Amino acid sequence: MAIERRKQVRFIPPVNTYAALGKNYSKVGTVKDISFEGLSFEYIGGELSNEDPSKIDIFLVGNVFHLYNVPCKIVYEIEVHVPHVNNMFIKVLTTKRCGIKFHQLNDDDLLQLKLFIESHAGKVAD
Repeated sequence: MAIERRKQVRFIPPVNTYAALGKNYSKVGTVKDISFEGLSFEYIGGELSNEDPSKIDIFLVGNVFHLYNVPCKIVYEIEVHVPHVNNMFIKVLTTKRCGIKFHQLNDDDLLQLKLFIESHAGKVAD
């Protein structure tokens, strides 16, 4: 059994919650879990980008919630095994999971994040 290193409770957001990393949205994908310290999201990886990934947007498709330019840093980035993909052309586009830690949230961003979690997300089971 793995030891949990996170200090904050993680929450599962609705399936229509997305994260867009970087100024030019070089990585966009579905948010898998979120806390007051960070989030993880999965995206389809393609070519490497030299973009500085120090800001992230979080938004709900079909909803007015959109948190802009949240300061962050990448904590990890790993490939996610997709067992049903056997096509050589599709394997070039790999699914990746990216862990983000928020960095110095201002009071307004923290309030928006709190309202989002309370209104839309469910607690991750232990």
